[in-house]
Amino acid sequence: MLEEQATLESEPSIAISKAGAIDDSGILSKTEISSAEVPPPKESLALSSCPKKRAISELSSKDGPSNKKSRESPPPSLIVNGDSRNTKTPESLGAELGKDTWQGFCEIESEPAYFSVILREMGVQSVTVREVFAIHPTILEMLPQPIHGLILLFNYRKFGNADQATECPANVWFANQLPAQNSCATLAMINILMNSIDVDIGEHLSQFRDFTSDFTPYQRGEALSSFDFVKRIHNSFAKQMDILESDKHLSYKVSKAGRMKRERIEKKKSKKKTGSKSRRRPSADSAATDDSAEDHEDNAHHYIAFVPVGNEVWKLDGLDPLPTSMGTFNGTSEETWLSAVSDTIATLMAAGDDEYGVIALTQSPLRSLRKEACLTINTLRYIEERLDMVNKDWKSFLVTNEEPLSPKMLGVEDQLSSYPVPVATKARIDDEHMPYLLDRRSRLAEELEKLAAGITVELQSEAEEEQKAAQRRYDCGPVIKKWLEMLAENGHLAENLDRFMPAGRKGGK
Repeated sequence: MLEEQATLESEPSIAISKAGAIDDSGILSKTEISSAEVPPPKESLALSSCPKKRAISELSSKDGPSNKKSRESPPPSLIVNGDSRNTKTPESLGAELGKDTWQGFCEIESEPAYFSVILREMGVQSVTVREVFAIHPTILEMLPQPIHGLILLFNYRKFGNADQATECPANVWFANQLPAQNSCATLAMINILMNSIDVDIGEHLSQFRDFTSDFTPYQRGEALSSFDFVKRIHNSFAKQMDILESDKHLSYKVSKAGRMKRERIEKKKSKKKTGSKSRRRPSADSAATDDSAEDHEDNAHHYIAFVPVGNEVWKLDGLDPLPTSMGTFNGTSEETWLSAVSDTIATLMAAGDDEYGVIALTQSPLRSLRKEACLTINTLRYIEERLDMVNKDWKSFLVTNEEPLSPKMLGVEDQLSSYPVPVATKARIDDEHMPYLLDRRSRLAEELEKLAAGITVELQSEAEEEQKAAQRRYDCGPVIKKWLEMLAENGHLAENLDRFMPAGRKGGK
């Protein structure tokens, strides 16, 4: 019995040592793992159901070696460089994996509020995400301007690659999406922002753009996949079940790749040996898992970005090796970059199914509102200075003594110096008499109140986005699981199963 156990333990030891060395902290080297060829997992090993490289670090940090083995021994332990440690079930591994340690990217619903919060937390200034209800010039004009880029969500299929570049243009920043990562939504936004030179993308993304300026698209994708700053914000929306589901489909892809490799090898051998026609049939469980995973892949939705760079519109699809030109535009009011790409998007949506959506990265209305508020306040101050020169008692002629809103109340105190009064406006004010100045001051005060109302609405909208994101980030799964466990312990779950389970399903029948 001990010899059989030792045989089982020795095999995973070889596989792990091939995958990569373990440093002093017990964590496998990421580079060595990604480049190593790991043999197909054995059916008797619990690790085969959870083929995640991070699982090794979890296993190597807990449970000391066991010196005794009973006749009814537990599942074989994993030996890493001579150190035996007990394996853990996928459920326990999922419970221990946190958002900060998980190496994948979770799926995020196509909700503009979530994306707006993600951009703000990345440090992007004055950019918001809005839903586009129709690709029509009138609808697009209703969005905050300017529009930095469009993102299309659709049931993935290749299209429009006839004009794909043979190499990435120097003026286009483009990153690939690495396999088995659900980062396409965040990647699409980053591909747009990196090409929007008029947008303040924040310190972290600016440094990342400079750092990857000489990289190839694939190298940029690799760098982004290990960019913990972006990954942490993206995965803040991940729930425990999201992590487990993502890892399950990753496990399927790994096993599928291994199976296809073995089939290619067997096919080559069959050309030499034509006598054997038998083929091992997959188990019912593995077939069911494959079917569900294939259904998931068939129904996969994908985000791609459309962004203007210079006088050319580019399709930036992370699954394409290189960007694709969608045409040029002259930048006039009759032909904008939106008109150059709208027909393409509309045709694509009409030719596909109904499961699509379009969102736009636009300038936040707060930026233009605050700019107008600063100009209005500075103009008011200049008029009051002019009135002081004309008549010191000018305030006695006012209909109301109510003072205009202060910059501090509008949150623009630090921005006033950036928007001085134009020279032409100052010249007109200097030539006017007191009645005109008083009337203009009154009109500017009313305009400032309207701007304040608009700023309040946009701030409230941002607060609602933050609240919606906070609710999405809260994981109710552990609470529900604990509640069901308590019901089961008290016997209430068994008593009420008949109320919720179809006839013939109770007890697995």
